[in-house]
Amino acid sequence: MPRKGRRESGTMFYHVIVKGINNEKIYHQQREKIYFKKKILKYLKKYDVELYAYCIMSNHAHLIIKAELPVLSAFMAVVLAEYAVYYNFKHRRNGHVFQNRFVSECIETEAYYWNCLRYIHMNPVKANMVKEPIRYRYSSLVEYKMDTPGMIHANALIRYKDNFNDYKQFETFHKERHLEIFADVSEEVMSQKKEAATLIAEQVFEEYPLQLFIQVFEEKEVKKVYISRLVKILKISKKEAEKICNTILNDIQNS
Repeated sequence: MPRKGRRESGTMFYHVIVKGINNEKIYHQQREKIYFKKKILKYLKKYDVELYAYCIMSNHAHLIIKAELPVLSAFMAVVLAEYAVYYNFKHRRNGHVFQNRFVSECIETEAYYWNCLRYIHMNPVKANMVKEPIRYRYSSLVEYKMDTPGMIHANALIRYKDNFNDYKQFETFHKERHLEIFADVSEEVMSQKKEAATLIAEQVFEEYPLQLFIQVFEEKEVKKVYISRLVKILKISKKEAEKICNTILNDIQNS
């Protein structure tokens, strides 16, 4: 079966995700994350690519990149190929390191850009690796706080300063909740959907004269409205919405 062509972004901005094959921890050690950063830095100097955000986790990595689509593909190909050679040699293994090709998600609006950047920086917090995103060493948030481009492009800091008064406001923005669902490893996508579904449930709870939050999931008419909103806002099927609803209800009952 031929590969599906990549969709081209009208803004040239892309949310790029690379995943370890079979969910393997391909950046498990510090030196592996450092080496991956070195490969990115090496080829940022050779390709017409601008990096605006990144976060290197244990089994996947997120990047926001601005580039022409063919250049993006060439850039990612050489970065991943060199890292794969290094990883296989170090671990005395053969075969693929990354799961298929990298995933590229078009960023078409300003709001989506900032929400995606926030999502990327908050990955280590959601994974319970750190309590505050600034404490994670392998994301671009430190570069924003220090106001010094290391891996990110100087234009990233200009864009940041045009939208935020100072780092404190930027930090507050990172703590806000959102409803968007971003491309990620499968378990993280489900986690995002549950988080967004919980936020929607809280909104429904505020709108109806209910005594208990659990009634959103138990009162027939209210639940019907809630399921309908999940389908519309999260763009999922009614069956998936009902499954998420039941999952949250079970979590509440068992808490």
